Amino acid sequence: MSEVNPYEGLNLPDLLERLHELALPEPVSWLPQTDGWWVGLAWLAGVALLAARKWVAHRRANRYRREALANLDALSAAGAEPARVAELVKRTALSAYPRAKVAGLYGEEWADFLIRTSGDDPKIKASAAKLAVAAYRPDIQLDEVLPCAERWIRCHA
Repeated sequence: MSEVNPYEGLNLPDLLERLHELALPEPVSWLPQTDGWWVGLAWLAGVALLAARKWVAHRRANRYRREALANLDALSAAGAEPARVAELVKRTALSAYPRAKVAGLYGEEWADFLIRTSGDDPKIKASAAKLAVAAYRPDIQLDEVLPCAERWIRCHA
C-alpha cells in the first residue's frame, strides 16, 4: 500500500491556506498557586494595617503640636508680644499634660517644668527663664523667647 500524500500537487498558496494557527499555551497566572503565599500576603496586609493605625494615632496625638507651631508662626509673622508666645506655650502644655500639673506653675517652677519636660535640652535650658517670665516683663524681646518656645513645642515629651 502506498500512502497518498494529500499535499502532492498543491502549489504554495494552496499549501499556505491549509496551515492552521499556532497553538499558544495558556497564559501563566500571576496569582499565587500555593497557600503559603496567601498566608504571607495576609500577614503583610495585617502588618501594613497595624502600621497605618499606629501612624494615624501618632498623627492625632500630635495634632496639638502642629496647631501650636502654626500659631507660633503666625505670632512671629505678626511681631506679637512675647507675652502672647508665653501664653501659647502654656496652652500647649495644658493640652499635653494634666491641668493639675501645669496650671499653677509660674516663674522658676514653670521654667523648671519646661526644662524637665524637654529632656534637659540645652537650648531650652538657656532661655526657659526668660520664657517663664515673658508674660510679666515688657523688657523681654520676641526673638529671645521665640526659639525656646518653638523648640519646646517640638521636643517636649
